[in-house]
Amino acid sequence: MMAFVKKIQQKSRSTRILILWLSVVLVMLIIIAIWLFSFSRAMQSSKSDKQGENIELPSLFESIGKDFSSFKQQLEASLKNIEY
Repeated sequence: MMAFVKKIQQKSRSTRILILWLSVVLVMLIIIAIWLFSFSRAMQSSKSDKQGENIELPSLFESIGKDFSSFKQQLEASLKNIEY
């Protein structure tokens, strides 16, 4: 492990920064994937807890899409109200 760290320390500053950001992106993708997986499992278990009720919940991506489109409409309306 120390040899790996020493190799990285010997690289140029731009290469070390690139390695840093690639590592950050990779770790964040892993965290987001785990979060999405656990969120969908929690939603499924909450659906199964309500056996007598028949509630249709939208998928996570449908919810994000609807929220984004409403945000876009609100932003467009706000920009129209701005006087130049």
